[in-house]
Parts: sequence; C-alpha cells; structure tokens
Amino acid sequence: MKAAAVLYVKRLGPMCSFYHECFGLEVAETAEDYCVLESDAWTLSLVVVPEAVAATFRTSVPPARREETPVKLAFDVPSIEGLRPVMARLGGQVDSGETQWEFRSLRHCDCLDPEGNVVQLREPLVHRAKPAALPR
Repeated sequence: MKAAAVLYVKRLGPMCSFYHECFGLEVAETAEDYCVLESDAWTLSLVVVPEAVAATFRTSVPPARREETPVKLAFDVPSIEGLRPVMARLGGQVDSGETQWEFRSLRHCDCLDPEGNVVQLREPLVHRAKPAALPR
C-alpha cells in the first residue's frame, strides 16, 4: 500500500507541474478538473474546486501562506537547498534556512506551493562516523 492524499486546487496546471517537478511524482491520469500524480510511495490527487469555492480564496505571486488548513503534506527530498530554485521557478517558495529544524534523523523545512499551501520538506541528515581512535 502507499500513502494517498487529495488536495483541492484553484489552478490545476501550475499545481500539477509543481508537484511533478519538485517531488518526482509522475502524472498517472489527468482530465480538465483533476490530475493524479504517483510515485512508489504516494498517490496525490489534485482536484479543481468549484468556482464558488475558488472565489473565496486568493492566490498571489509570491504565494501567501495559507495556515488555516489543519493538514500539511510532507515529502522526503534529497536536498532542501536543491529545491529552492526549482520551487521558485514553479511559483512556490522554501522558507528561510533559519526556520529549519532537526527531528528523527531528518532536517525539516516548510515551503509553500503556488497556491500558498504549507508543505513540509524532509531531508535525511548525514551523520559522519567519528574517526577511529589511534592505537596507543
């Protein structure tokens, strides 16, 4: 089994491109009002909200943080720093390095997708082995 989530979006094209390029999710199926992206571990369905709902929230460039949502998607990535230019090109943004924290052998940092949804990035910490003590 794999994890799955549904994210309701205002603009399908930019959001599909963002999740595809930033997290390596492949487009499995697409239509006018939805896009299903997949990896070995994830199925993410992006569904366009009805116009009446879309009118209740604004999107901006750069995206404004939408923190009122009680859910935050999280993705394992090889490099948080490596994603900064990719996300910027696709309309998202990674929070500053000062906001990063370490927990359970992972470096964590939040980012925003093009519509301002907060997403957590998780990068493995590389711990170097301590040098062996010299024989006496």
